[in-house]
Amino acid sequence: MKLSCTQEKLNKGINIVSRIVSPRGTLPVLNNILLQTDKGRLKISATDLEIGINTWIGAKVDSDGGITVPARLISDFVNTNSDEAIILELKDTTLSLKSDKYKANIKGIGASEFPLIPEVKKESLIELAGKDLKKSISEVVFASALDETRPVLMGVLMKVKDNIMKLVATDSYRLAEKTITLNKKVPQEINIIIPQRTMNELGRIISGDEEKIEIRIGENQIHFTLGDTQLVSRLIEGSFPDYNQIIPSSSETKTTLSVDKFANAIKMASYFARESANNIKLKIASGKHIEVIAVSAQIGDNVSIVEAKIEGKDLEIAFNAKFILDVLNILDDKEIVLETVDKSTAGIIRPVKDKNYLYLIMPLRVEE
Repeated sequence: MKLSCTQEKLNKGINIVSRIVSPRGTLPVLNNILLQTDKGRLKISATDLEIGINTWIGAKVDSDGGITVPARLISDFVNTNSDEAIILELKDTTLSLKSDKYKANIKGIGASEFPLIPEVKKESLIELAGKDLKKSISEVVFASALDETRPVLMGVLMKVKDNIMKLVATDSYRLAEKTITLNKKVPQEINIIIPQRTMNELGRIISGDEEKIEIRIGENQIHFTLGDTQLVSRLIEGSFPDYNQIIPSSSETKTTLSVDKFANAIKMASYFARESANNIKLKIASGKHIEVIAVSAQIGDNVSIVEAKIEGKDLEIAFNAKFILDVLNILDDKEIVLETVDKSTAGIIRPVKDKNYLYLIMPLRVEE
């Protein structure tokens, strides 16, 4: 194998795939990325056996071949290299890299030992714009669980019926749901759970400029195509909980707030709530403001006043400050509506202008 390409393209390609490489892979070759010529371009691949990523970059190929090399080492070398172009040449299992001011020899493992990244051969089922999917992922994935005791909650539910897609994530204490309208109807209903890590990686590699992303779904795998990059992932087996039963059908109080002002007050309260499991109280009363209250027997207390438009009954309700901040930090809207029923029923946060997003948060017990 011998080829040359720009440092910029090689660096971008390596960055796309290298994040999924685990330094503690069960096989030595899983610590490596695959560099392989493919129809006049350079194909760069990585896998951890759960997720696989392929990306193609333009290159001047003199001779074909392939090799796997340690991901961390080649990434550091290429990223630090300030020259415009890099020549890659393979001799046995050693990859030689040369540019105007730098050269290196990296010992690798044969390409034949690299695990095959499977293809999902079903027809394209779903197409949507890159910016829509990227935004939607950011709005739901943070609500999925980190606790491995319930694997189905460590993923994002993708439900598709006709031309409506829903992405849903929950850790049983809060839930995020995003509804996306597709341009085309899908031929069959889809109900799958995609690992949280897959969604995080997908969100990272989508630039947002892609006109469309194609999604193919196999028996236990999902395949995303975005421009010159492909991501393949295993799906999580199991049934996602029926979350609709915990979403209140109506509310007793609606409180409209500035995202920035509310976030600042919650952040202030969180400093005083560290000793009490992030427990803060919202005092919603008739008028033009709410009080955000945090009390700690160890360090003190805090009250912040936030301007608000309040419709409905007075209420005191407690929430986890972190769970509120998590959603406020990812919303683009300037205002949200907090919908509440009583102190023991889940609250709903909705952006004022985005009717396709819902964030549910379970209340904490309020001490009388």
